Amino acid sequence: MKHILFITAILAMSACGNVNFDPPSGFVEKYKTNNSLVVVSADASRIRVTYKENKKNGTAEFWGELLKRELTKFKAYKMVKSDSYKSKGMIMEFEPPEMYKGFVYTVAVLANDDDVYVIELGCDKKSCPEKRKAFDKLVKKVYNKKIK
Repeated sequence: MKHILFITAILAMSACGNVNFDPPSGFVEKYKTNNSLVVVSADASRIRVTYKENKKNGTAEFWGELLKRELTKFKAYKMVKSDSYKSKGMIMEFEPPEMYKGFVYTVAVLANDDDVYVIELGCDKKSCPEKRKAFDKLVKKVYNKKIK
């Protein structure tokens, strides 16, 4: 009986998860854990949501700057645009390295005292405006449910 209760408790915790979001319109779930969700569209656009505990209480600007530094200094991405998102987030757009020419990489970093969410969108330039709408809706949902 103890084993059944333990397994039931584990399954209940798994079902709740920190990234328990439905895929945006036009996307289907490819991979999901408690801390990561990957959804893809038929044209190979991809959105990934990652959750981390904010153990050191870093702000969205802190985590965003860390991500920007890694992408630009070590992975040859070019920053195209950076905007704050409400009071606890930022959204950055990058141009990937030459070998991925024609693609756009957009990332939102949302943080409060307890949680950090990174939401990434990778898509080709042609389909990006449509995919960006789905990305923006997901960012809003994560912000309102988990950060606010």
